[in-house]
Amino acid sequence: MIELFNRFIAWIARNLKKIITAAGIVILIALIFTTAYSAGYHFMKADPYAAKNPEARTISIDVPKNATGRDIAELLVKRGLLKDTYEFMVKARMSGASDFKYGVYYIDEGSSVEDILAILKEGAQSDVVPFHLIAGSTVDEIAEQLEENDICSASDFKKACNMTAYDIQLVREIDASDDRRYILEGYLMPGTYHIIKDSSATSVVKVFLDDFLTAYTGSLQQKISESGYTLDEILIMASVVQEECALKTDYGTFASMLLNRMHNYREELSFWNMPSTVLYAQHRSEDNITSVTEGDWSYVSRYNTYLNPGFPPGPISNPSIDAIKAVLYPEDTDYLYYEIDYNNQNGARHFSRTEQEHEEYLSSQS
Repeated sequence: MIELFNRFIAWIARNLKKIITAAGIVILIALIFTTAYSAGYHFMKADPYAAKNPEARTISIDVPKNATGRDIAELLVKRGLLKDTYEFMVKARMSGASDFKYGVYYIDEGSSVEDILAILKEGAQSDVVPFHLIAGSTVDEIAEQLEENDICSASDFKKACNMTAYDIQLVREIDASDDRRYILEGYLMPGTYHIIKDSSATSVVKVFLDDFLTAYTGSLQQKISESGYTLDEILIMASVVQEECALKTDYGTFASMLLNRMHNYREELSFWNMPSTVLYAQHRSEDNITSVTEGDWSYVSRYNTYLNPGFPPGPISNPSIDAIKAVLYPEDTDYLYYEIDYNNQNGARHFSRTEQEHEEYLSSQS
């Protein structure tokens, strides 16, 4: 027995280096396996950059019909909920998630990929209403349409449009006067949405605001900064362009005319004299601008640009991105006046450089 033990000790002494090397390899393999398993486990179970924040705001995601997994992943990245599409695509594939229902989803900032997938897979969007926010619609008109579609009450929506308690910097920066009808008039982005029935009014407002933020890109922000006007002033002018022009092709020319008037030294041109502002002041949303008469020009309201010079208190509708861009990138003209183009039945506008030209044109049509 002692002899066998001595032989064993002698064998270990002769092969010690080999034993240490083999043990090291085994330990290394085990370490690699454990690390890989741990990384894989945490990859599937926890989002490495999605720490929960109790103060995180809720982001609305409007998933369009027939959207693919990649479409949704790119939308999540665009909305700032993911850093890239890779992890979402891998985890969606490994969990068998591929068929997501279209509609609006509300996801907290900092949510893990697993949480996001669970929300999307649950698809609790069965009672979704397609809602078209038409360019030039007012808050009052949108509120009525939302109520008609059983999305939220009109009164609640109007109240929500007079709130600034949204975690959005540009909303908090709106300098609203007491004369302003709705703080968020002008900031509700036109477009087609899919909204859940019986939503809270504030969540619906967030959907519209989030779309505005998506359209409000860095290039637009830079251009507004260079313009010398505030975002609110740009939206006021864009809303007037939207309401005064029946044709998109007139947007740039009309914007140029309006800006020319504002930069002109003549005091009378500081009055915009826009029928659309009177209609807004009088809550006549269904009427055409041609229905405004001289008797309406004296209607007392800060929105009435026949009675008050310069900017009205706020936008008079929610303009399209095309109207906004027309103000930021106007045509190069020296027009100062405009009128309905009576020689066209398509709603075109006629522009004049001087008051005399303008009067001559009106006389020729009488």
